Amino acid sequence: MDKDRIVEEWKLLYELGIAISLTTELKKLLHVVLTAVTIGDGLGFNRAAIFLYNRPNNTIDGVLGVAPDSIQEATTIWNNLKNLDIRGKMASWLLNEINIEAQRSSNFNKSISQFRINLGKDTVFKNINQKQAFIFDLSNLGSDDEIFRELQFEQFAFAPLISREQPIGVIVADNFYNKRPITQDDIDTLFLFANQSAIAIENLMSIETYKNMSKRLIEEQQNLIHQKHIFNLGRAVADITHEIKNTLIGAIGFLERARKISDSDSQISKYLDIVKKELNGVYNLTLDINRYAKGQNKSIKKQFDLEKLILETIETVNSINSPNINFVTDLSEFAKYVYGDPDQIKQALINLMKNSTEAIANKKDGFVKISTYKEDKFIVITVEDNGGGIDIKFLPYVFKPFYSTKSHGTGLGLSIVREIVQEHNGVISLDNFVGIGAKFIIKIPNIMEEEKNEKKDNGS
Repeated sequence: MDKDRIVEEWKLLYELGIAISLTTELKKLLHVVLTAVTIGDGLGFNRAAIFLYNRPNNTIDGVLGVAPDSIQEATTIWNNLKNLDIRGKMASWLLNEINIEAQRSSNFNKSISQFRINLGKDTVFKNINQKQAFIFDLSNLGSDDEIFRELQFEQFAFAPLISREQPIGVIVADNFYNKRPITQDDIDTLFLFANQSAIAIENLMSIETYKNMSKRLIEEQQNLIHQKHIFNLGRAVADITHEIKNTLIGAIGFLERARKISDSDSQISKYLDIVKKELNGVYNLTLDINRYAKGQNKSIKKQFDLEKLILETIETVNSINSPNINFVTDLSEFAKYVYGDPDQIKQALINLMKNSTEAIANKKDGFVKISTYKEDKFIVITVEDNGGGIDIKFLPYVFKPFYSTKSHGTGLGLSIVREIVQEHNGVISLDNFVGIGAKFIIKIPNIMEEEKNEKKDNGS
């Protein structure tokens, strides 16, 4: 390389270095680097791409490709830049005039950004550890270098990005459109520029990592503060609802006494029944709020008779609502016993049955069907009704706390059901048929069946 060429090269690298050093965002820096590689007054390649080394996964990931999509587009770009004459103003132009969105929308970039290859494969990317640039052609490609064949890289420059003696990626560039042969001077200049770029890229990657870590720490800190507020609020709500509940128990007790001494056919007796029903509603409301505020109490799990529990629960729900609800049962003898907390399971069933009874309240032929059966390693409980189902727009929120479509609802019933099921390592799902009805399906692991199988496996 003659003396004048060396001077021009260093002037160019100096200008490009200014542009790189003044770029403070990683995304923009990658565009600045590849634009510098591909403009005529820069390094003059037709196409260029950056691949970064993903050390934890030992992969090379394509992050950006800059190239025109056709020879016509390339010619237009070259002519426009020639007319602008940006020599001596390279840094300013790179910082202010790059159309990032246009570059990202190119087909070339789409192919590059979807690329990933493991360095354990047969690929030229294994050369990223080399502290020199190469000129490669089709004969140098490995059997796994399909990306170069697909994008028709016939001859290309390969310049590793080395920072602090470690590879962080590679710049690949070619002259796809004008077919100009790549010279040793070309790759020497590209390698020097790659070294400049590598330091800047790694610095901004480190800053971005730090920013992401700081953001996560702030979010976690805010989450802890929020959880503390929720905990304190929960304690306050639990105390308040406890006092309300005690008052209601006394009021309902006196109401029962008044009911017993009144004439069962009198108007007063009917009013007392209405008051009792409303007070029971408020009492159940305090139970829901109290349970949600405190969270799940520690479960007391044991084997219990599920069939008996379901029949008792139906009686409980009938005592709260009208006794004329048409409950239908289909209880399998193979799902008669289950391992869990009977009080929690009963609470879950009450909430589901109450939901169903409210859905069929205005239907003459309304019914609520409770079924049990065994499915693989699960005991399955379903609560089904023909109350018309749930509007599709409400489906994403059915298990969300405090979300209710009812004017008198807390929105906690189904949320509590889900918590109870999860406490039993089970799952709950919903089959919804708009205009027909809804079916809630609870699956609880059949612990006894699993223990039986383990004993068989152990030969005992």
